[in-house]
Amino acid sequence: MDQPIFLPKGSATRKKNTMILHIMGLILMLFLILLLTSSFGILARSIVSSIVPPSAVGMDFTEVMSGGFAGAATYDPMDNPFMVLLKIWGVLGYIAAFVSLAAVIVLVILMKKRIDMILSDPTVESPVKVKKAAFVWLGFLLGAYGGHLFAMKKKKAWIYLGIGIVGSFFLPILFLYTSGISFADAFLACYIDKDADGYIIWEDYPYWL
Repeated sequence: MDQPIFLPKGSATRKKNTMILHIMGLILMLFLILLLTSSFGILARSIVSSIVPPSAVGMDFTEVMSGGFAGAATYDPMDNPFMVLLKIWGVLGYIAAFVSLAAVIVLVILMKKRIDMILSDPTVESPVKVKKAAFVWLGFLLGAYGGHLFAMKKKKAWIYLGIGIVGSFFLPILFLYTSGISFADAFLACYIDKDADGYIIWEDYPYWL
């Protein structure tokens, strides 16, 4: 890791836009994790509300009806603390899911605009020729473990592989980092035109953000 983490000040606009694209990729991963977590939370809430018998939370229908018509008419399930918690759980889950989904959509649109800015700049300081299909697919599917960097035959790929493995089992923030950077790279590569042999000219970005 002999390269500095951040892009030096005054660097070319193309590299600066690449750095911003990487940061957007990291933020995108955060919202995707929130979206996934909230979706599982909604699913878990639905399962809990379906499998827990009413009698387990003091909602036995026979007990309600034993009070006659007046008892049944005035019974409010929300008087039960368990039902209140389920209601709050559901509302918060849906809010988190919709907010994170909206954020993901906005970020993808902004990332596409940033990609257009990158590609409009013809200056490529460190060109690398790589197969587009391999780079894109490995970036999306195995980028967290340096898959797209292996396609470029970069030594940095082994560092990404180690970071990705450690992040998968011990420090999720490391996995988030490699996932965000690789997603941004693969997304950018999707819009680079390939030649007749399926290769693209990729600018080697040596920094860690």
